[in-house]
Amino acid sequence: MKNNYKLTLSRETGNIISFIDESGFDYIECETPLVTLSLLDKSGNRTTVSNGRVDKITEDNNKTTIYYSNFGNLNINVTAYLLFDDSDLIKMRLKIENNSNLKLECSLYPGLTIKNRLGYDDYRLFWPAMEGVEIIDENFRTELMSHADYTIYPAKGWQGIYPGACPMQYMAYYNGINGLYLASHDENCRVKLIEWKPENNGIRLIEQVYIDEESNVFEYDYDVVLGVFKGNYYDASEIYRKWLYSSKILSFNKLIDNKELPKWMFEPLTVITFPIRGKCDTDNDKSKKEYYPYTKCLPYIEKYQNYFNNRQMVLLMHWEGTAPWAPPYVWPPFGEKKYFDELEKGIHDKDNLFGLYCSGLGWTEKHLYYPYNREEDFKKNNIDKIVQRGPKRNLEYTTTCFHIRNGYELCPACAETKEIARKEAENIAKGTNLDYIQFFDQDLGGNTYPCYANNHGHVEIPGRWMAESMSEISDIMREEFKKYHPNKNTIIGCEAAACEPLLDKLRFNDIRYNLDLMYGIPVPMYHYCFGEYVVNFMGNHTTATRLLDTKKYPDNIFYRTGYSFAQGDILTFMLKNDGKINWEWNVAWNDDDEPDQEEYLRYSKMLNDLRNGPLYNHLRYGKMIKPLKVDCGKYIEKIDRANLVRELEEIISTRYLFDNKDIQLFVNFNSENKSFNVDYKNGKIKLLDGSTIDIDNNGDVTMPGHTAGYLEIN
Repeated sequence: MKNNYKLTLSRETGNIISFIDESGFDYIECETPLVTLSLLDKSGNRTTVSNGRVDKITEDNNKTTIYYSNFGNLNINVTAYLLFDDSDLIKMRLKIENNSNLKLECSLYPGLTIKNRLGYDDYRLFWPAMEGVEIIDENFRTELMSHADYTIYPAKGWQGIYPGACPMQYMAYYNGINGLYLASHDENCRVKLIEWKPENNGIRLIEQVYIDEESNVFEYDYDVVLGVFKGNYYDASEIYRKWLYSSKILSFNKLIDNKELPKWMFEPLTVITFPIRGKCDTDNDKSKKEYYPYTKCLPYIEKYQNYFNNRQMVLLMHWEGTAPWAPPYVWPPFGEKKYFDELEKGIHDKDNLFGLYCSGLGWTEKHLYYPYNREEDFKKNNIDKIVQRGPKRNLEYTTTCFHIRNGYELCPACAETKEIARKEAENIAKGTNLDYIQFFDQDLGGNTYPCYANNHGHVEIPGRWMAESMSEISDIMREEFKKYHPNKNTIIGCEAAACEPLLDKLRFNDIRYNLDLMYGIPVPMYHYCFGEYVVNFMGNHTTATRLLDTKKYPDNIFYRTGYSFAQGDILTFMLKNDGKINWEWNVAWNDDDEPDQEEYLRYSKMLNDLRNGPLYNHLRYGKMIKPLKVDCGKYIEKIDRANLVRELEEIISTRYLFDNKDIQLFVNFNSENKSFNVDYKNGKIKLLDGSTIDIDNNGDVTMPGHTAGYLEIN
């Protein structure tokens, strides 16, 4: 074996028929077309074609070239290039000469269907959606969220759209010893579908790029990388991070060197949320106004400020004077403005911070819970001319928040959309003095959704123009806040972590790794890649307890909070009645089913004090590295559907390097003591109070329940 892999191509088709690593394991389940193209006619009808027989294959030193003519019986020539100059990684590019009368929409290359050993022999799939998830059982997604269908319109919200809900562009399949790596090393951040689905008894890995160029010749300007590696998702992520650090994607300052961001982003801080009306996301009880007038929040803000002994970022939900989650119009605030102003003053007088949740750049025609209807405005103001269209350019309601509203997504390339965003920013900036606004809620990762319109000033295919337009809008809004508050840097953020092309514009965001509990097990790979550059807060964790009995599994919230702490997030608390903490944002307010307030607050304060004390620099500026191996038991949750069982490691562990000081964190989120083994002998895990837990000469440890500590590694 010349390299650390053996790739076999079909001489007849060019398809990959075998890919074997050093262990002798062949990853390929079945032969899959090497290249698949999607094309559109002038009416938006889609034609999908895949390669048949090759014209010829040539080999020159470390390069193999595969030629196809009359691709799919169309006047299209395709050339695939495979470069074997690395012992672990194959670099692949594609050239498409389209002389047909159809418009090239996207290309899927290379075609790969791997063996499905999920749940057997410890095989797992890493998928970079929602900040990173390890797939162990395909049935979670099959039951709880639809699989990919190779299309990206209409928008499906939480799927593998890059850049967006999928903030990175790599996948991996491994058993902890050997693994397969598939990635797009594309510093220009072209729109892609980074996805997977069960297919032909295997798992189809989808690396599909959208062609946002008008020329009839398209040639990849980046490498699609297929290779092998040793280890697990950390090792795959190290390949990707090494490339990232060499790319222009991270051409801006790390947090430790950034002098433009406000100091509060680095100071001790916790986030608390108040719903001004209603009890949770889809609550239909409009009479429930626990925190109206707004000043009702003030005693609870003081309570949490005193308890955590640090500033509070106060985030309001359901505060909009229009209707909750009814974008794009939010101002003025609900109720009497004087109460809103008194809250703002009370927050700032105590040196706390004020922020608002908004709803992004959709356009709401009708709210399904509140008396909000703009159907006439839609017609009168010709809003249909600036909403996103599909390939056939027909109007379709958005699928984001479909259970809350009927509406559309505005196309950010349109001047009218930019003006709507500017006007909303102006209204808010004139009316209040915010420190933070999560304006791009539902615009996942800060990006917009696909649009195929031919009269919006962008190419007729989803592409790089999407993130470029969103970046421009964030700049326009920022200018409005600066105009009215010249001495303040009002931070704008989004739902989910900022995607790669928007990292430098959206530096403080509402992370949503908890959504990965509907697919598999969250893993902190977003922080691994970008933790030195951006700050995230724990977010409102909506749907985290979906189909889960909170009475049976009260440690779930301890797990999520411990996980957020361990990956460096600022802790967030979703408040219900009487200033108490709820399981998550979208759970009913039941006093007989709520977290143990005293114990949960004690645990959270301990984590927060660690973050602000001995781990101050590591959890703000440190570089995450692969942790020492930890062997522990499983925390089991039975999902109330289709006999699904979620297995989490009983001990959460991450590792950071800062200023040559190497530390590994350990969190026991369980209420009971847990024993585990770490690949380190005769050490001491330090706790907040200065006491230690011994690691014996076999690496064995017993940690008390609801406890966290850290090991200084020599």
